[in-house]
Amino acid sequence: MRPLKFMLIVSFVFAFTLTMTGFVIAAEEKCPFCGMKMEGNENTAYEITTPDGKTTTYCCPHCGLWVHATEKDKVKSARARCFIMGEWMDASKMVYLFNSSAVPACSPSWIAFGKKGGAEKFQKGFGGTIYTFDEAIKERPKHPKAMEMEKGMEMKH
Repeated sequence: MRPLKFMLIVSFVFAFTLTMTGFVIAAEEKCPFCGMKMEGNENTAYEITTPDGKTTTYCCPHCGLWVHATEKDKVKSARARCFIMGEWMDASKMVYLFNSSAVPACSPSWIAFGKKGGAEKFQKGFGGTIYTFDEAIKERPKHPKAMEMEKGMEMKH
């Protein structure tokens, strides 16, 4: 009986350790573009899938749109989370609010909305400029690649 109990306890400890390690790794996931923690930015995520099927998730449209715009030939598809509904949607069918006073992730903010009406309501309270996807893809590379920090400093990539 003792060897069975010992093996059961060892198995439980091993499984628990693996589970906790998984939580630590997940909690430390960072945006591959800016390095911001992904945890807490789930509602602003932007995801790009390449022709080979690899999917990369960025913390927000600020990062995702930069990659999408500057590496178009490497993008098979993209999707983003609607800031209001939290649902994944085809990024090309969304509208984007740029440079509002609300900064849920990177700055200057690019926030994705599933419907123009939602973006317009949000714009009334927080300002900014609304762009269609095609306009956003053209506009995003005109702005600094790096995230702007306080007092004019930029985060280097």
